[in-house]
Amino acid sequence: MVADVARNVATNHCSLSIDNYPLFMVFPENFESKIGFDKIRNLIKSECIASPAKSLVEDIAFSTDIGYIRKSLALTNEMMSICMLKDNYPANNYPDVSQAASRMRVEGTCLQLFELVDIRTILENCRALRAFFRTDDKNEFPNLKQIVDSANFPTYLYDRIQSVLTKNGEIKDTASPELREIRSSLISTQESVSRKLNSILTSFREQGWVSKDLSATMVNGRLVLPIETTYKRKVQGFVHDESASGKTSYIEPQEVLEMNNRIRELELSEAREIQKILYELTCEFRPYADDLKNISQVIAGLDFIRAKAKFAIRIEAIIPSVHEEPCLDIVRGKHPLLYLTLKKENREIVPTTFRLDTENRILLISGPNAGGKSVCLKTAAILSYMLQCGLPVPVGGASSFGIFSEIMLDIGDEQSIENDLSTYSSHLVNMKHFLKNAGPRTLLFIDEFGSGTDPIIGGTIAEAILEQLNASKTFGMITTHYTNLKVFAAEAEGIINGAMLIDHTNMQPTFILEVGIPGSSYAVEIARRIGLPEAIISKVVEKTGTQQMNIDRFLRELMRDKRYWERKRKQVNEQSKKVDEALRKNLEELEIIKTKRKQIIESARSEAEQLLNGVNKQIENTISEIKRTNADKDKTREVREEIKQFKEDFEKSKEVDENEFARKYEYVKRKIEEREARKLAREKEKKLEMVPIDEDKINIGSKVRLAGQEAIGDVTGLTDKTAVVCFGSLYMSVALDRLQKVSHEEYANQRKQSSASALYSEKALNFKPYIDVRGDRTDEALRKIEELVDAAVMLSHHELKILHGRGNGILRQNIRQYLKTIPQVKSISDEDIRFGGDGITVVKL
Repeated sequence: MVADVARNVATNHCSLSIDNYPLFMVFPENFESKIGFDKIRNLIKSECIASPAKSLVEDIAFSTDIGYIRKSLALTNEMMSICMLKDNYPANNYPDVSQAASRMRVEGTCLQLFELVDIRTILENCRALRAFFRTDDKNEFPNLKQIVDSANFPTYLYDRIQSVLTKNGEIKDTASPELREIRSSLISTQESVSRKLNSILTSFREQGWVSKDLSATMVNGRLVLPIETTYKRKVQGFVHDESASGKTSYIEPQEVLEMNNRIRELELSEAREIQKILYELTCEFRPYADDLKNISQVIAGLDFIRAKAKFAIRIEAIIPSVHEEPCLDIVRGKHPLLYLTLKKENREIVPTTFRLDTENRILLISGPNAGGKSVCLKTAAILSYMLQCGLPVPVGGASSFGIFSEIMLDIGDEQSIENDLSTYSSHLVNMKHFLKNAGPRTLLFIDEFGSGTDPIIGGTIAEAILEQLNASKTFGMITTHYTNLKVFAAEAEGIINGAMLIDHTNMQPTFILEVGIPGSSYAVEIARRIGLPEAIISKVVEKTGTQQMNIDRFLRELMRDKRYWERKRKQVNEQSKKVDEALRKNLEELEIIKTKRKQIIESARSEAEQLLNGVNKQIENTISEIKRTNADKDKTREVREEIKQFKEDFEKSKEVDENEFARKYEYVKRKIEEREARKLAREKEKKLEMVPIDEDKINIGSKVRLAGQEAIGDVTGLTDKTAVVCFGSLYMSVALDRLQKVSHEEYANQRKQSSASALYSEKALNFKPYIDVRGDRTDEALRKIEELVDAAVMLSHHELKILHGRGNGILRQNIRQYLKTIPQVKSISDEDIRFGGDGITVVKL
């Protein structure tokens, strides 16, 4: 059994060292409220079906475990696909049975009837989920399926509850023989009382004591008659109540008093018997307490994952690339809360793009007030935090995120009367914390760096702090107006400037971040646009001086030159790498050539030695023959001398320069290859001898089939009465009179049909009537859609779903314009708003 599956999926708790120094931290304590994550948490809660999942939302926490983060993102991504493409997912309401499961473990406890009903409901939900994921034959949702499979479904428990409870949640009469007997007696007695009361009521109506529109009713659990108060003393019985006006008295007649007492006794007996049955069931179910708790956690966990998925769909979030090493590469990132707000107003959000890596770890953003610096900083902070909480983020498909151990923030006004802290003092307290704890795996966000005090002193302190943070290799994003910080960033390694651009014509912010250049506050220009008197503006220019006014231009020129030489340096490095790679390949090839040459020479020597040994053996045999025939001794000596001289000459030849030997070997080898090529050419030039054959008869190579069969084979052998026929990989010897010759046209048609049938079957097996093109370029998306439509038309599939997201609508517009050009497309529409709305296009064919 997999314990606590849902909570393990939902949370990843922080760890502390023995020195109480956190292995990872989020600073300050109100970090989530500062970046708006508390609102995101509430939005996710609103997507939950029941309270157990909402408690899991509360447990969402910042994590540095890349395995947990990837697992959480994978689960959410699978659920997003289900929410957008599957309309039969069993997202039903469910009760919390964890307390009932815990109480079941205690001996002597007894489940209440409503708890038994809740257990049946949770089991029915579990059975529906298991049935849904059993239909996932193509294993599209392996991680979610693994969670559902971890819940051990107690079939006996469910069947036992079904045998005891009715559909309305009542105990069945057949739950026990005693209960059946009690209820039978109760019904019989109630019918007797009803008959008796009706008889009495008829008599009283005739006497005018009871209105004709009134009948017997239930008061305090007993059947009584509504008698007009004027006549109540004429009726013998027990008065239970009166109407508010006092005109009607509710009297239990003496005649039915004993029978009502009997009904009450039977009702108490029924309650005792039901309690006994519930106690026995509790004892019977006690071994299944862990299974029930596990099922409850799994269902709550799936509800929690579904809530994250539905929120991710709302903000058009995706699963970006996640890496172990710290980095932050955001492409077209959007602040989720700002996106939702602007969407309600039918306005487009301006996305943010930037990259923090080991080369440029800190981004210093400058620009005009209300130009979007703080929004850009908060966007980066909330996206980083969401990702390390295991949530999808609204970014472009090319984005990638690294894992940071600490994430720290200094934004807003933290002045405190109780702690005697001014605004600037509170900022310095935060800077002290940053300097003490920041490291290579820390991500910092500082808004309006150095502000709140004298600009010169504040700028100098900020520059010193920035220099120290840069030395600690920390990552971060900082906003500022200080010129000295822009100059420092332009010169320092590891820091890069960024500017919030402005429309120079209208002096309006564009909210676009341009990385690589410093921004300008445009204070004078904005003041002139607002309408500040020109005399004041002239005095400002005069007092600040030309050098101060042109410093932004100097900075831009400096950054332009810096970027130019950086590009040149990268080009030189790339060329150097190419040269090194080419040199390495050449050296490797040279070594291979040397090795092969040595092998060839050794082989040639070995062959020569073998040849010499053979010659020696032959000569020795000749000498032996000479001796045997008493040949002349001088002649024999002469022959021996020649052999000796031959050996010496061969040994000397082995000392010939290796290059000359290799050259001769290559020459011989080339001559042999040329001779073989000429031989092959002569063989090709030979004319084949043509033997006439009868086309109407079966010959070797003919296509044939067995009489009465469809399979076609090739004739590979032939005698006067039989033929050897190959059917696929099967060879058969068949009498000629059992074979029918097949024309080449018929054979080609059958092959075409069988190939098409196999292709059709393969496509039908692998076909999916939906596609996800989020993050794709338009041309790539249209190519995928064209292939999908072609396959659907060939397989006679009449409905397709294309998931493209919302965004600014350009991709959706291009896709739909393309679909209108396809003749087979009958209609194009949005998906149901519950399953993705205009983020999904439904195509009817």
